Amino acid sequence: MIAKYPPIEGGESSKAYWLARGLGRRGHEVHVVTNAWEVEEEYREQLSDYDLKYKYQPPGVYVHNTSSTEEMRHIPYSKSYIAKLAGLAIDVIRKFDLQVIDSRYILPYAVSGFLAKDATGKPQIMHHAVSDINRLLKIPHLRTLFVSIFNRVDKIVTFPGAEKQFLNSGVSKSKLSYNKISIDTEAFSPKVKALDLSEYGNRNFGELPVITYAGKMGANKGVYELIKAARGVRKDFLLLFVTGGRGTEKFKQQILRLKLKQKAIFINFLPPWKIPSVIKRSACVVLLERGFPHSHHVPLLAREAMSVGKCLLLSNELYNKKCFWYIFSGINAVVTDPKKTSTLTGVLNKIIEEPSFAERIGRNARVISNRIEKFNEYVDNTVRLYEEVLQKYKRR
Repeated sequence: MIAKYPPIEGGESSKAYWLARGLGRRGHEVHVVTNAWEVEEEYREQLSDYDLKYKYQPPGVYVHNTSSTEEMRHIPYSKSYIAKLAGLAIDVIRKFDLQVIDSRYILPYAVSGFLAKDATGKPQIMHHAVSDINRLLKIPHLRTLFVSIFNRVDKIVTFPGAEKQFLNSGVSKSKLSYNKISIDTEAFSPKVKALDLSEYGNRNFGELPVITYAGKMGANKGVYELIKAARGVRKDFLLLFVTGGRGTEKFKQQILRLKLKQKAIFINFLPPWKIPSVIKRSACVVLLERGFPHSHHVPLLAREAMSVGKCLLLSNELYNKKCFWYIFSGINAVVTDPKKTSTLTGVLNKIIEEPSFAERIGRNARVISNRIEKFNEYVDNTVRLYEEVLQKYKRR
């Protein structure tokens, strides 16, 4: 598996971790090749010694990291990610006699995977995200390379909204595959232990209700609308931001201007296996995207929150993408327009002042998760895909 992986933050890194963990639990041997420890500091998750020893490489999973090239002196300077990932992948494939290359995200991972495929003769599966297919494919010289790779990999795992882009690039429909990602409802469970906030501040937070945002910082994430509405909340509460990246300091300044400093806790990005405990400590988890540039972008955090059995506060923009066909506002989630400050304030007041309301929403959400999440089936489908490309490879 050539992929984003912790400590790289974000949904793609999280997907790779949970799938690798799921495959390892089935007895498969998964070798992850990644450049995770070269990620920029502002997008790096916090991993403790315990995390590295007990969580980073689950049973059956072996992680191989590239090393920094800062000591190299070549002009023009580059991080050489593609070459390093490809070279490391070739070494790992040969050393451990691996059978399938599963590359996730186009640049640099699918490109590196293609070089490894060419060098080793192993079949390659390519996954992509919303962001890479929407942004990178628009860059002319990258598009030329990507389309060439699309037509030479063995399988492309995509989603219906992106199918047309591949077909228009000359990719045969038979090469496309669909495997709906699922949440591991055992890992994201109401039974998980809640995050202890005592180590993240100099005050006793007690059992104060927590409104949580987790993800990259950005104006189109609805976070500015959230803190504007939070000024009108009547009872004491906490705003928890598990975040980082560009724009964080600017956002913190707005927190100060709105005199919310005593109500806000900032934690740098946490690894995927700690997110269930963050959700568990929350009265509600907010996903208030508005004006987001990628029309098919749907954060998995929404389903993770529901799986833990917590109240999800979802923007009408996300809801209107029709991916959340199983959500009924006021029953198993709350849908609101973040641009309407007074309405959002009212929703926050109801969640904080009426714990039974948020708890009922969360319980109903977990019922839906038990119905729609099929993690074992998701892993089974992945294994079948590997077997399919292997059989074709052997017949050549």
